[in-house]
Amino acid sequence: MPNDFLKSLTKGAGKIGEGLSEGAKTIGQKGSEAIRVNKLKFEMSKLEKEMGNNMAALGRLVYLQFKDEEVSQDEIERLLASSKSLEQDIAALELEIGTKLPLCPNCQGELTDSVAFCPHCGTKVAGDN
Repeated sequence: MPNDFLKSLTKGAGKIGEGLSEGAKTIGQKGSEAIRVNKLKFEMSKLEKEMGNNMAALGRLVYLQFKDEEVSQDEIERLLASSKSLEQDIAALELEIGTKLPLCPNCQGELTDSVAFCPHCGTKVAGDN
């Protein structure tokens, strides 16, 4: 009888160990995925900042044209081509990341599917995402 108990205990401990091992493996995979997604988001953020700089430069050139100042059409074409390329790169990163997270209607911060309030600005968003 004590041998049966020890065998049962050993078997149960083995199953617990297997479960813990699987859990650790799953956590490791999710952690790796989170790191990968964060790297992609960081890269996307850099591209979006560059896109913002392009838009500001284009706006300045349009304003200079409005003031009848001489503006380089080559520079406008370069900025437009660069912006188009950036848009494509950003779209590719969004696809690689997966589905886009909903955005806060107030601050445009990313929201998870289950939040009632924006974690960035506090705006109530329940039911909107």
